[in-house]
Amino acid sequence: MMPVIATSGMRESQAEQQSFHDLIASDKTTLRSVMDWEFSPSAPSWHLSKDHTLNLDLVMSRTPLEYREAVRKMLAHYCTNFSPASVFAVTNALWKYFEATSGKIDTSQLINFKSAIGDNQEYLQILRPFFRRWHVFGFPGVTKEVVTMLDGWRLRGREKGLAIKSMDPEKGALSDFEFAEFNDRLVFGYESGAIDLFDLCVCLILACTGRRPTQLTHLKCGDLISVPLDDGGEDYFLHIPRAKQEGGSFRDEFKTYQLTRSMWELLESHKQKVWQRFETAGFMLTVEQQKMLPLFPTKRVLPVATNDELIKALPTDVLHIRTQVFTQTLTATVESLGVISERTNDALHVFAKRFRYTLGTRAAREGVSKYVIAELLDHSDTQHVDVYTENVPEHLKKIDEALGFQLAVYAQAFAGTLVDSELDALRGSDPSSRIKHKKCGVGTCGNFSYCGMNAPRPCYTCVNFQPWLDGPHEELYIELIEEREQILAETGDLTVAAVLDRTIVAIAEVIRKCDERKRSKENE
Repeated sequence: MMPVIATSGMRESQAEQQSFHDLIASDKTTLRSVMDWEFSPSAPSWHLSKDHTLNLDLVMSRTPLEYREAVRKMLAHYCTNFSPASVFAVTNALWKYFEATSGKIDTSQLINFKSAIGDNQEYLQILRPFFRRWHVFGFPGVTKEVVTMLDGWRLRGREKGLAIKSMDPEKGALSDFEFAEFNDRLVFGYESGAIDLFDLCVCLILACTGRRPTQLTHLKCGDLISVPLDDGGEDYFLHIPRAKQEGGSFRDEFKTYQLTRSMWELLESHKQKVWQRFETAGFMLTVEQQKMLPLFPTKRVLPVATNDELIKALPTDVLHIRTQVFTQTLTATVESLGVISERTNDALHVFAKRFRYTLGTRAAREGVSKYVIAELLDHSDTQHVDVYTENVPEHLKKIDEALGFQLAVYAQAFAGTLVDSELDALRGSDPSSRIKHKKCGVGTCGNFSYCGMNAPRPCYTCVNFQPWLDGPHEELYIELIEEREQILAETGDLTVAAVLDRTIVAIAEVIRKCDERKRSKENE
């Protein structure tokens, strides 16, 4: 959704007007965007951030001649006071207006434009404060009648949260099975060398924090911290820059997010590699300067050549990875790992916003208040949180013996390899690799490193597990179904009972594969 750059009730202060006129009247040949990028108002394109370059010539080609000077000055004002995303939103809205009308800015054309765009009136929501400022600043082209008409309209945007409320399998929150499959595939992919540490950190930080990619690409190495505790332990935190705050600049506000130890260790290892990259390139930095390096630097050739150039660039976003590359990493990684959705029986469709939806949906399902959900999702207020709290979908179902087998066809929770016997397994000759349930062998662990998991339950969703064809899998399956029912009866909490669901479905898949293999052997 396009950001709305001002509310209908906002009025520009005299100080802002004076500041704007001083800016326009000054002899400056260059200006600075809120992201601290320098641009010339007379240039054909303006570089506003690592992610945004405004093609002003293209904008002017659509703008009627009589408005071009005013539009150029207004856009210069927006570039120095609002985020690049807001600048692009108002530019797109202007383009749409001039494209859909005769090009005149008057009440008649406004009515025509409102009719042409239909129910989704976001373009007018964006143009209203822009035209209001235009009029207040005294540039010719926007009359008082135009502003009065816009202020009198009650404008509608697109329906909020439709993908969440409808439980859209491709755009809404991830199901518990999808989220678990995503995380498991990431870990297995990293352990096998299919993805590197950078890919793992990008995907997990998006999934765990639910933050917007723009915020995460603005992280510096110094934002990752550990705090010693009195008992000798440590707490781990990430200071995440806020986004979409009107009038804000680069990294001017932060929210602190607590990390698990394992997530902190991954990011700490990644941070050390970032420092090593700059040291290998010949740059010499102090400890404090190292903290100013981007946590996710550009993957291209570094845009600085000397130590002085690097130090000058540290406070800016010049060295940071582009948001588009960051999100492409997520998409490419999921595709390469072959993550499947049990709801669509196809490749899992993943983008960053789905993790925000998942975080909010899970919190609402746990009965968390809308104020806490707003804090989790880094909202400034609760106006967009009701979609989670007012329409809490029931994602979890009561899994019985039959349903477990039905889900096994689609969930693909079992990631290991079925073997005919212990001797056919990798490490099958090693008795220490044998996985048992109640003194009976069910399979072999193909992992050569130490694993501290409580076998055999976690084994069924592990890529290294090799269940035996004649193993007593049905016994464990019935045991977990009964345990799930007991937990539900004692707690009345379906979420707690559902912790066992993925293991149950994985065992059902093993049983199904065993039946298929036995029939195949009989035919042979």
